[in-house]
Parts: sequence; structure tokens; C-alpha cells
Amino acid sequence: MDVLYIGGLAVFAALTYALIAGCGKLMQYRRVDQNATGARS
Repeated sequence: MDVLYIGGLAVFAALTYALIAGCGKLMQYRRVDQNATGARS
């Protein structure tokens, strides 16, 4: 029971971290594209 709970918590934390990191990267790429289109290749 405890192992399942800890495993689920770890998976949830990993998914949340991946979601936040992905959103941050998307926002960075969008900002770069808006500020200088084609400047960085």
C-alpha cells in the first residue's frame, strides 16, 4: 500500500514537473520567435 502510494506520488510529481518545464520552454520559444524571427537558427 505504501509503495503504491509513494509510486503514484512520484509519478504525479514527475508529470507535474514535466508539464511546468514544457510550458516554460514553449513560452521561451514563443518569446524568441516573436522578438527575433529567424535570427536564431
